[in-house]
Amino acid sequence: MEIKYIFHGEIACSVIHIESKKEKNIGKFIFGLVVVTLCISLLAGCTQQSEGEKPNLIQTGSSTVLPLAVAWAEQFDQANIAVSGGGSSHGLNALLLGEADLGDASRLMKGSDYEKVGGNADDVYANGTAKAPANGIFPVKWVVAYDVLAVVVHNSNTWATQLNYSQLSKIFTDDSPATYWDEVPGLTGAPHEAIEIYAPDEASGTYDYFFESIITDWGKDTQQIATRLELGDGVYHPSADDNVILNAIKDNEYAIGYFGFAYVMENPGQVKVVKIAKTTTYVEASLDNVANYPMARPLHIYTNGIPDTTTDKGNAINEYLQYIMSDEGQEIVSVVGYVKLDLVDPTIIPDQLAKL
Repeated sequence: MEIKYIFHGEIACSVIHIESKKEKNIGKFIFGLVVVTLCISLLAGCTQQSEGEKPNLIQTGSSTVLPLAVAWAEQFDQANIAVSGGGSSHGLNALLLGEADLGDASRLMKGSDYEKVGGNADDVYANGTAKAPANGIFPVKWVVAYDVLAVVVHNSNTWATQLNYSQLSKIFTDDSPATYWDEVPGLTGAPHEAIEIYAPDEASGTYDYFFESIITDWGKDTQQIATRLELGDGVYHPSADDNVILNAIKDNEYAIGYFGFAYVMENPGQVKVVKIAKTTTYVEASLDNVANYPMARPLHIYTNGIPDTTTDKGNAINEYLQYIMSDEGQEIVSVVGYVKLDLVDPTIIPDQLAKL
């Protein structure tokens, strides 16, 4: 899938080209090449033009969830859904401020998300759920897919084709960071060339998840080291757009970065994927290795409470979540390049459907 954003004045339109490799398996979802156009009004807070009497829903947040959200929204017939990205922090903030109906997040909600809207950080549990509302909103978490996070380098890179967490820390954190590739311990044949990092910004759930993996006690008072971005030495170039990151690494022989594996699948051969190990067992990033790969994570949609089916909007949100967890909705997950829920844990879907 390729997503292109075209701006016309105050309207941002995303044109999505989806070419299916599983046409026989997904019924009406894709017949050959489907071209979808979703127009988002930035001035009106990402609202979408009404179609008949269908409810209008706003879904925003994680850039990792974005390709899935776009595909689901296009196929869902019971509502007009305006979809946009902006990062997990943006999605959760928009939900908690009542500006969105669905907040996409590639990380768990944190106490700091509550604090941003005047809530109590202690009301958020470690599992990303809440015990009390903030700003009149009671966020409920729904797991909708799994993602494999990929560390990538330039195609000509022959010295960093596999990295462990200790080496990643040397590259990506402020703990005596390596300036040049040959300063990273254990890399055979690494050149004396400056490392350049192109990766997600602090608003991204991908940023949080990556550093939670390699920094002990990430986000806690006991955290000892910080990120290379926080160091501010100019090596870490942040972006909210995964396509910007991919293109920068593709064009820079000595670059490294990370993003969701779906973007690798959408751009085959553009960058080289690095094998990752927590210690010594290196695992290739792939959809088949999700159970053993050290950087695999759930993707979420947050809603304001369990959808109230007595209202048109609540009923539409309820049906949308059911669609996402249906066979058709989950087949879209695999087509776009993520991992279906039942491949990770077959109890997730029935447990969540029982709440709707």
